[in-house]
Amino acid sequence: MTSERSKITNARILGMTLGEFSKLYIKSTLGKVSLAFFTILIVMSIYALIVIPPNFGFMWNTPSYWTLYPKNAPPAWINYIVGNIYAPQITSSNFIKEGNQLVLTLTLSGVYSRPWQDLFIEVNSPALKSLGLVAYVYVYRPDGSSLTLGPVQLSSGVNDIGSNPNVANQVTLFFLSKYGYQLSALESSTPFLNVFYQVSSGNLVPLKGTYTIKVVLTPTSGQLPNIKPEGSATVVIQGQSYGIMGTDTQGHDLWLGLLAGFPLGLEVGVVITLIGTVISVSIGLIAGFLGGIVDEILTRIMDFLILLPTFVILVVLSVLLRLNVWQALLFGTVLGWGGGARIIRAMTLQIKNSAYADLAKAAGASNSWIIRNHILPQLIPFIVYSFVAGIPGTILSMSSLNFLNLATSLWPTWGLMLYYAEEFGALESGMWWWVVPPGLLIAFVAITFIITALAMEPIVNPRLRR
Repeated sequence: MTSERSKITNARILGMTLGEFSKLYIKSTLGKVSLAFFTILIVMSIYALIVIPPNFGFMWNTPSYWTLYPKNAPPAWINYIVGNIYAPQITSSNFIKEGNQLVLTLTLSGVYSRPWQDLFIEVNSPALKSLGLVAYVYVYRPDGSSLTLGPVQLSSGVNDIGSNPNVANQVTLFFLSKYGYQLSALESSTPFLNVFYQVSSGNLVPLKGTYTIKVVLTPTSGQLPNIKPEGSATVVIQGQSYGIMGTDTQGHDLWLGLLAGFPLGLEVGVVITLIGTVISVSIGLIAGFLGGIVDEILTRIMDFLILLPTFVILVVLSVLLRLNVWQALLFGTVLGWGGGARIIRAMTLQIKNSAYADLAKAAGASNSWIIRNHILPQLIPFIVYSFVAGIPGTILSMSSLNFLNLATSLWPTWGLMLYYAEEFGALESGMWWWVVPPGLLIAFVAITFIITALAMEPIVNPRLRR
């Protein structure tokens, strides 16, 4: 075991041991930068795999899962830049039991120019789901007035209280009695939004100050079961901003979508590029070493593949065959190995015809021994370099196909996020948080591998070493 480890440690590539190779790489500025970038990619990928549930693809493509999330909401931290504009999402399950009722009280600091827009109640306890419940919502406003909303019959799932017709009538009657103002259905997305407004000079304007929201759940008949009240139900007051990266038109948490792109992008980029590298190295080595009719046939195939418009073919195949991302990029790999194989062939021919290779043959060395000890050690630096340099192209190809809504996957990808952002006019609507982050991440991953390739180039090419 020790001797085998010693052989690996003392193995030389271009006259350098692996340790010397690593030191030379890390010594360069580009090497340090690429290692820092790689660390970020790996940490984010691991974090994504820990945070994101295994069924995330199904969740992402199920619109009902995102009912509680605000739509087209900017990130919550935007208020630190623009001031108190967008009310944040508020979620609470801190119910207490008072007699035969479950009660939850929230205090809201209503300082936002765009207040909360809806209220949802989700029943969590199985015992409560089987029990008929009605909800009352009491809103105590900063101006001393109050509203009583309800009763609203609750179902076993998510209940949209703010858009309930009964609530809409109660909010309308409140504005008629207090201000003599007739609300229009076009003035707000949900009736509940209006409870945070007042009428001033004939216009609706936010009423700023401290609000108290009291939610009371009462069984329609019988007694509440003996359950822990806290966590038995959840109240969500839907805000105008959300999370780290905001939401899209369907309410998707874009931070989760961006996270999902890290492991998927790296997995696809590395695996597909590795397959392409293995194919190009194998065929180039066979063509260069065997020569003759085999070399002639393989070289003609290489030349043909080099001339093919690979990406255009991928687009056509993706449309006709409805390929997923793996299938499309595997087709691209099958069509795209010609250029790399051509270079490997030329390098193999040069090494095969060298004086030391001829001496090895004269001494009785087998073909496999010559390949293993003379050809591969000199090819490995270029193979590693071409592999690293090829990953950005694979990732960009995937993103380009996704941007055309082709070669999609169950999990969201950065390219697919950009497609939907374009589809729903995100940039024209000012929703930069839907467009800029996925674009920057695609560029970041590509730049990481490009910098890595540039850092390796002086090591791979001895003429560039200082």
